[in-house]
Amino acid sequence: MLGYQTNPQWRDMSDFVVHFTKPGPPYHDSYQNMMSILGSRTLIPGAEGFGISRKEPAVAERHRSVCFSEIPLDQLGRLVQRRSLYGIAFSKSYILSQGGGPVWYVQYGSPAHVALKHQVQQALAAKDPQREPIWSMTPFVDIQGDTHNAPYSYRFDWEREWRVPGLLRFTEYDVAALFLPEELHPTARGFFEWAVKEKAGPGYFCPCLDPLWTADQIARALAKHAEDSARLRTA
Repeated sequence: MLGYQTNPQWRDMSDFVVHFTKPGPPYHDSYQNMMSILGSRTLIPGAEGFGISRKEPAVAERHRSVCFSEIPLDQLGRLVQRRSLYGIAFSKSYILSQGGGPVWYVQYGSPAHVALKHQVQQALAAKDPQREPIWSMTPFVDIQGDTHNAPYSYRFDWEREWRVPGLLRFTEYDVAALFLPEELHPTARGFFEWAVKEKAGPGYFCPCLDPLWTADQIARALAKHAEDSARLRTA
């Protein structure tokens, strides 16, 4: 069951990461963008890259990534304010299996930053920079406190960000939960039932959660989903 499998008492921890959609291409509506992603079973990175070397032309493409947050599921309010009410949750283990991982926040000017900067410069000066192994790490490194390098002057660490470099292709069985306002849950379920019946697209029958629900509301919804799933398996 979707929940806090690491330890139920560790309320600051989550076993899941969430990708929230925003208004913008291809649609001006966050809900439609989420449904488009679910229909295509693909999360596409934005044009702007992430990480310490995202502005280096030779390797900029390697830094385009899909972003997630591992904030506990009942504490998503701040992220909702910056994104939207619509999101797709995956287990951490699934994201790790797809080459993703958590972001490392390094303080500007620290010994770690200086060492990383030196390694990046060495890699760029190599005979074939694209083949240097450091580019498998740099998309996951953000430099904090660099006032000359926006947006990293903003402290993103509260988002507990995770990233997957490149495209993320998934199936309906890889999605752990969907986030959308409670009043739209029946609409979404009805659409997925229609899509499967008419063979028009995938059906997502994972839990539907409202990102503004309390921990108790989420727990009740997850318990009900588990009971309904068990009932269907034994019917």
